[in-house]
Formats: sequence, C-alpha cells, structure tokens
Amino acid sequence: MSTDEGLELETLLSEEDFEDEPRLISTHYCGPDEAVDMVKAAQLLGLGVRLSNRIRPDEEDPETATEEWVLDILETPPVVEGDE
Repeated sequence: MSTDEGLELETLLSEEDFEDEPRLISTHYCGPDEAVDMVKAAQLLGLGVRLSNRIRPDEEDPETATEEWVLDILETPPVVEGDE
C-alpha cells in the first residue's frame, strides 16, 4: 500500500500551476556572443528567453574552469506582475 493512497493527481498538479510559466522549447549551452545572437533572434520571432551563466570546472585540469551560458528558449516571453 502506498503512502499517497487517496490523493488525486489532479489535486497535486493542477493546470493552473503551469499556466504562469511559458512552455520551454529548447535549452542551449553557448558562449556570450552566441547567446546575444540567439536572444536577438528570439526577440524577432516573438519568443521568450531565460539567460544565465555558470562556471564549469575543467574535468582534466581542476585548476581551470570555463564560463558557460545557458539560454532557455520559451514559447512566449514570461509575464511578471509587479517588481520581481
């Protein structure tokens, strides 16, 4: 017998919980120049983007690391309410 007996999936995951976020189309890992070009292209197409960067340690040389840009292409630009 499972511990979640009697709980309905509809109660846990309603469609309303997902309506706030636009659908993710794809994720790209790139350099800063490519990221800028992809953001411009997304803007022309009316798509949304989420851009972040991170440091990835080199697997062969622990003394070095590279900066990696993560660009999520979204179906529509996210909508924010107020100052977030």
